[in-house]
Amino acid sequence: MTTTRKLNGPAVRVIRDLTGIRAGAFAKRIEIDAGYLTKIEQGTRQPSVEVMRKIADSLGIPLEAITYPVAVAEPVAA
Repeated sequence: MTTTRKLNGPAVRVIRDLTGIRAGAFAKRIEIDAGYLTKIEQGTRQPSVEVMRKIADSLGIPLEAITYPVAVAEPVAA
């Protein structure tokens, strides 16, 4: 079994709000559509690792602060 990381969207929103960055400005800063950022923060979309890193870097926090590990079952060979 391997693990991957998933983004905790609501945590991103809380941290972004605490830093005083508006959603539209933040979306421009990390080069994504504002509607996509909304879906990420609501937890309805999972961004790529590249976007996760941009979010963490832009907020000045480690990636682990806004992600959590998820076990992924490996395919069974026939």
